[in-house]
Amino acid sequence: MKRRILLSLVSFFVMTAMWASLVDAYQIYVTAANGKTYNTAELTLNMKNRNAIAAWTCELVLPVGVTYESVAIVDGRYPEGYNAEIVAVPGNDNIVKITCSGAEGLTLTGTDGAVATVTVAIAGDAPLGDCVVTVKNAKLVEADGISVHNYETKEFTWTIEEGENPNPGVTGDLNGDGNVDIADGVAILSLIASNSYDAAADLNGDQKIDIADFVAILVIMAGGAE
Repeated sequence: MKRRILLSLVSFFVMTAMWASLVDAYQIYVTAANGKTYNTAELTLNMKNRNAIAAWTCELVLPVGVTYESVAIVDGRYPEGYNAEIVAVPGNDNIVKITCSGAEGLTLTGTDGAVATVTVAIAGDAPLGDCVVTVKNAKLVEADGISVHNYETKEFTWTIEEGENPNPGVTGDLNGDGNVDIADGVAILSLIASNSYDAAADLNGDQKIDIADFVAILVIMAGGAE
């Protein structure tokens, strides 16, 4: 009896280890240098695969204050004639769905490395410090079109640092896009709601962010002051 229980436990742990190893062998994960506010940055999508992969897809979840701009393949892992077609579709909640496929019968070379870069814009009011970029619903498809490897999420801790505002003379331009518009008004309301302080939003210089600053930005938006 004890022997059967012991064998069952050993089998369980062996199967668990094999499953964990298999999941780890197929993944899409992010690497990137630190980003800066008011700037664009590149997030690199890397693929780890045990068997040859012909096509892949994933959803990239971006942090608050970071928006998708473009996507491009990294040539090194795509074979000649593959003619990679990569498509990114931004959706709600800062989620970007990315799909890549190519010529039938051809597969990516290597078993680990970069497959695409995603260019993102970091707003001037993006939260500073560590944040999380998440890859979810990733699927890696083998050449037969039947063998599919997937997993739920893979997280990358990304650091956003303070950058230099390229338009420092534009009063009320809190997100650094060169305009004073509804997005800046919403940013002030968010600061009021969270009882937070940002010197750029303190339009009347009273060392606090309140409804007076929101009214001031409405005046700027209406063209009454700059």
